[in-house]
Amino acid sequence: MLNISVVNIVCTILNLLILYIAFKKLLFGRLDEILKKRQQEIDEATDAADKAIAEAKASKKEYEEKISFAEEEKEQILADIKKQGYEEYEKIVDDAKKKGEQIITEAKHNAEVEAYRTRDKYAADIKDMVIDAASKIAATKHSTEDDLSLYDKFIDEAVSSKNG
Repeated sequence: MLNISVVNIVCTILNLLILYIAFKKLLFGRLDEILKKRQQEIDEATDAADKAIAEAKASKKEYEEKISFAEEEKEQILADIKKQGYEEYEKIVDDAKKKGEQIITEAKHNAEVEAYRTRDKYAADIKDMVIDAASKIAATKHSTEDDLSLYDKFIDEAVSSKNG
């Protein structure tokens, strides 16, 4: 049968206590240090990851702001270019209008000068014809019938010289 002795129980308890203290000091102490170091490494890695995430979020926000600013700047540049294009268009149209008006003015002036020249030429021709007719009339004796025939002849010559 089984004997239960108090000495055996006390020795067993004592052995267990010694083993517990020895394991705790020698084995679990080192294991606790390793676990603590590992926990510190994990905490440091977590902190570094949190910092990296925060930096990434800040960079993303900065990037989005830059993109937004770039879009606004692009729109402003396009608006400025359109405005400049319209101004250039208006300037070209105004210059063309001024040149057109200048050409029309010059053409009118040239037409007037040409009309004056033509009028002066016809006036000179008429003057010569009148002088010629007057000299013919003065050189001949004339009657009313002669005057009418000379007048008709004068008009015919004036018309033929004008057409020819």
